[in-house]
Amino acid sequence: MFRPVPVPALPHSTALADLAMTDADHAWLAGTTGVFTSRASTPLVLRWTGVDWAEEALPEPAAAASLAGISAAAPDDVWAVGNSGGRPLVLHYDGTRWHDVVTPAIPWVKAVLALSPDDVHIVGAGSDTLHWDGHDWTLTTVLTSPRETLHTVTAAAPDDVWAGGGGLTGAGPAAYEYPVLVHWDGAAWTDLHGPRLDHGHVARLAAASPDDLWLAHAHDTDGLHLHHYDGRRWHPVAAPADTERLSLHGVAPGWTWGVRAGRRSFETRPAYHRWTGEDWARVALPDDLTTASASHLGLATDGSTTWAYLKTAAGVHVLRHTAP
Repeated sequence: MFRPVPVPALPHSTALADLAMTDADHAWLAGTTGVFTSRASTPLVLRWTGVDWAEEALPEPAAAASLAGISAAAPDDVWAVGNSGGRPLVLHYDGTRWHDVVTPAIPWVKAVLALSPDDVHIVGAGSDTLHWDGHDWTLTTVLTSPRETLHTVTAAAPDDVWAGGGGLTGAGPAAYEYPVLVHWDGAAWTDLHGPRLDHGHVARLAAASPDDLWLAHAHDTDGLHLHHYDGRRWHPVAAPADTERLSLHGVAPGWTWGVRAGRRSFETRPAYHRWTGEDWARVALPDDLTTASASHLGLATDGSTTWAYLKTAAGVHVLRHTAP
């Protein structure tokens, strides 16, 4: 069962974006405050202190700013990315404080992957990606069209990095979205076919090992479709069974998250499921969250400890699950 942990009071204008962890005692949650308000939005990072979640002191942005992703290679090597004033917003935590990092520009940053102090990938809209080698940033053209976007990036190893997203083709009523999947072998990016996917985009990738890669494909209005890569080929994986309307929002190695709603209800109650090896098992939530309408859900896991977050009318909640 998930158990709640203390979270500071945050404005109702808070939007949650991503969560990263290095071990059971080190985790970070990224988001944005001031969303859809008259004041400028500002980035937000919470850090697990071992006792509670505390808000981090971040550099003051020069313009309205938001965070889209966060990734940690070590407790003293954490990267948070987003956008501010039409340029990438890149923040780095060295174990003591957060610093602004200047990078080449890409149109819109979506996600970051930190593998080590000299190996960081940033992806987003447009044809280019960014890579940090410990000394310099390299901007590399990876995609074939400026109308393509990479939404997600993950790695089983430094020479086994996957990024996915989608592109737009056509115009007007004839326009449609198609999936994009690329792979980094430590030297170059290669365009891959991946699983057989129809229109839509790759919304989420999550790797635990070279033969344990999860992909979530957004195609229509019923949430995500899941696929698993075993090191040789892709296999479709059925979504968790549910008596209500279940809409998946994301996938991690061995986990999914999303919301469920009754047939005649617009309430979106949180739903987390764990993979048993053969099927999905629903993971219990605290009673007050079981029936609450939720948004901004997410999850990160290292295989034994799992952190989940969500937002309800009562505020931001962070939950912890420890494998038996």
